[in-house]
Amino acid sequence: MLIAFAFFLLPMLAGGLVRLIRPDAHWMRGLLSFSGAFLLSVVFLHMLPELYAEVGTTIGYWILGGFLLQVVLEYFSHGIEHGHVHVHGKGSKALPLITLASLCIHSFAEGIPFADPAVAGDIHFLTGVLLHKMPMAIALASVLDRSGSSPSRSWSLLVVFALAAPLGILFGGTVGEGLGHHFLDNMLGLAIGMLLHISTTIIFESSPEHRFNAARFGAVILGAGLAALTIH
Repeated sequence: MLIAFAFFLLPMLAGGLVRLIRPDAHWMRGLLSFSGAFLLSVVFLHMLPELYAEVGTTIGYWILGGFLLQVVLEYFSHGIEHGHVHVHGKGSKALPLITLASLCIHSFAEGIPFADPAVAGDIHFLTGVLLHKMPMAIALASVLDRSGSSPSRSWSLLVVFALAAPLGILFGGTVGEGLGHHFLDNMLGLAIGMLLHISTTIIFESSPEHRFNAARFGAVILGAGLAALTIH
């Protein structure tokens, strides 16, 4: 319940943060680099080895499927998952509903594995996912804030997005047990594949024109190092 509330509260806090202080782009890129590296380190050093040991090599198909699913979703979301805020609707500044739908599908799928108490209790994975959610939520809130939508519509859409992950947790907890012994494990593999795509994209695209930037490189090293030092 607390985790579902955290997934809901984070986008709402991001909406308030964007309206109050309008986060600086340099700060956003630093947060993106740190969160992407932390999440990537957690996935490679902790989640993947344990998942393969528990399920076997067949989990690789779900991980690959999640990676490819994220490629499709980002075609419609325009990269909001990794901090991009340049979304253009045809003839309108409003956020396209297909973009919101793709973000909700991502969050819903990401939430399902947290119905498993073992995943919900994994502080490293939970921290990595929440760190990834914050810049994603800030980017979405920024797009909504800059759109031609009224404040009430913008907040309504943000609430819809905020509910996606808790609904995924609810779905996993109520329906998951009837869909097979390894359903939640498979959904974890799917989510990890999606997160692998996002975290690698964040690291490679966090610097404009792919130029070396010492501050963002430091954020990557800090994120990966912090995860590596605290996992074992």
